[in-house]
Amino acid sequence: MKRGTMSGDSSLLKSINKSTLLGLIKLHAPISRAELAKRTKLTRATVSALVEELITEYWVVESGIGESSGGRKPMMLEIHNEAGYIIGVDLRSTNMLVIVSDMCGAIVRKSLYPYEQAGQADKVLQQLLTILRQERADLPESPLGLLGVGIGIHGFVEYPSSRILFVPHTGWKKLNWKDTVEEELGIPVLIDNEANLAALGELEFGAAADCSNMLYLSVASGIGAGLVLQGEIFRGNNGYAGEIGHTTMELNGRPCSCGNQGCWETYASERAIANDLHMDYTPGFTARILERLNRGDTEAIDVVRRAGLHLGVGIGNMMHMLNPQMIVIGNAMGQYAPWINESIHESLDSRFSYLSSFNVQVTYSRLGEDCCALGAISAVIREKMQG
Repeated sequence: MKRGTMSGDSSLLKSINKSTLLGLIKLHAPISRAELAKRTKLTRATVSALVEELITEYWVVESGIGESSGGRKPMMLEIHNEAGYIIGVDLRSTNMLVIVSDMCGAIVRKSLYPYEQAGQADKVLQQLLTILRQERADLPESPLGLLGVGIGIHGFVEYPSSRILFVPHTGWKKLNWKDTVEEELGIPVLIDNEANLAALGELEFGAAADCSNMLYLSVASGIGAGLVLQGEIFRGNNGYAGEIGHTTMELNGRPCSCGNQGCWETYASERAIANDLHMDYTPGFTARILERLNRGDTEAIDVVRRAGLHLGVGIGNMMHMLNPQMIVIGNAMGQYAPWINESIHESLDSRFSYLSSFNVQVTYSRLGEDCCALGAISAVIREKMQG
């Protein structure tokens, strides 16, 4: 019994060390074995043995000869980016965005697929499976093939089961797609909330690349958030943390679809803008508003600016509660930056003049519509690297 425990501990330690080496190679490539030993405090022999395993498993490749620091010139290491591929999917309200990436998250292909029967969950699942099979068939030849699929859902997703609890814009409830897709394709599948994945996308590839603590605000029909603490998503008890659009802005305010009154998203979301402009909130809404804003439509500018003021109040509340390094505004509302940035800071400056001492940067997504799908890819890569 004792021997088995020691063996288990040794196996776990080895897995942790390999994961640590992979992370360092990904972050600092090209890097030598000697530098890895120096950074990890592992012996050179241990590092060499683990690196050889990573090379055999196609995770790492020798990329060339580095500069000598006095002895023999070292062989440099980097992630074997073409050894396999990952697919990230964003199941948006109007279509599916599908991104294929290499092992480092570099985009290989990006496609948009309109829904064939958007309202029926089983039909959407079958369409998704067909798309994933075709995307896998179109991959370049590689040793590892398709490593995994990440799927972003604009709704409530249970953690760690990946069960889809509720999707507001379709009414879908209690769907266990993860098991079905894994059985059909024979690969690992990760399903998570869109804002959580978008936060990972910004952390890995976008505006928050240098942050370990950040808040991503997904502002479109509603307001959701992905909170990253010490480089990891904060999920709460069952994975539902971040539904901040339903925090109360006004005690007896506007009615919300959740059944409450005065929710933040009834004042600061795209749907709030649509209501204030007496427009239907239908596919293509963002493009229609941007067209009005770009031609100087004063009514649209005033309404969007007012939404920015309310967004600023909520952002100030988030700063008080969480004090992150950065708050990133993304999804549809991120495209309105030229028209909301001034009003957001007007709210912050007039109501919370001391907030500058918090040293929180408010910025906008650099990844645009790719944010969630790239975050899904990042989440799959993270899981694979952790063994």
